[in-house]
Amino acid sequence: MTAKQTFNRIGWALCAAVGSLIAVQIALNAILRVSGLVAPESEGVGWVGWLASFLPVYACALPLGYCLLRRVPAEGHDGTPLGGKNFFVFLLMCFPLMYAGNLIGTLLSALLSGGAAENPLLGFAFDDNPIKLLVMVVLAPLFEEWFFRKQLIDRSARYGEKTAILLSALAFALFHGNLYQLFYAFALGLLFAYVYVRTRRLRYPVLLHMIVNFMGTVVGPLVLSAVDMEALEQVQSGAMDEAALTAVLPGIGVLMLYGLVIIGLSIAGLVLLILRAHRLVFLPAEEELPKEGRVQTVYANAGMILFALLCIGLCVASLFLS
Repeated sequence: MTAKQTFNRIGWALCAAVGSLIAVQIALNAILRVSGLVAPESEGVGWVGWLASFLPVYACALPLGYCLLRRVPAEGHDGTPLGGKNFFVFLLMCFPLMYAGNLIGTLLSALLSGGAAENPLLGFAFDDNPIKLLVMVVLAPLFEEWFFRKQLIDRSARYGEKTAILLSALAFALFHGNLYQLFYAFALGLLFAYVYVRTRRLRYPVLLHMIVNFMGTVVGPLVLSAVDMEALEQVQSGAMDEAALTAVLPGIGVLMLYGLVIIGLSIAGLVLLILRAHRLVFLPAEEELPKEGRVQTVYANAGMILFALLCIGLCVASLFLS
């Protein structure tokens, strides 16, 4: 199988994953609306909403994509331990990538939509349903790292480690289907992919992914929920009575402390990224693609182009149809 055939088949596998995800989610949402099972807005997402949004991803889209990816030969590699110190270093690097990427995505989404777009993840992140911990912190990292890191990289690394890392991160970012998550998913995808390429042990990127999701969807919303928003609005409007101040100060204190911790971790991670950039190691591959024509070989094929178009369509829809 040639390199062009390999990446074309990978592209069609990604197309099948995204296409089936769109079809199943549309069908499920239509069924739920007709049956009246959609939870009222005041009750949050609800169990049905969680299942309708994420079951198609982990029970249909990614398994279908894997079935097609199996036609592409995968190479096995011996694992290399990362070590606790190096794991902690990579974890710190996640923070500036996560928050800077989130800021870029949020600002660009607001700019392009005129402020009308809404982050599709917010409703799930602030939902009190206990299934959130299972889906966001356990299932998402397990399935996504297994597919976008192990399956994609094991089938593309023989054409170059940089090629495999970039493909993994780009596919991961596009698959999210919205501009809010695009930039930090791409940045984190690069880091997770590098860790997997160097260690060939899936547990490291999975654990990093779990911690990132826990911070973003559990710890962050929990801290914000500690702030009495009604009392804060009274203070901001000038009605600074003693009761309002007493109610809002503890929450503001917690929020400020959390913000300082995140800023400190992000600065430490940024410093490590700068200092360690020149120490990144990329080993030569058996069938390393030459720089000339590499982009055409990997991305200029029907499968990859259609995958990109489908994902771009989802991003546009999330901006103007949300």
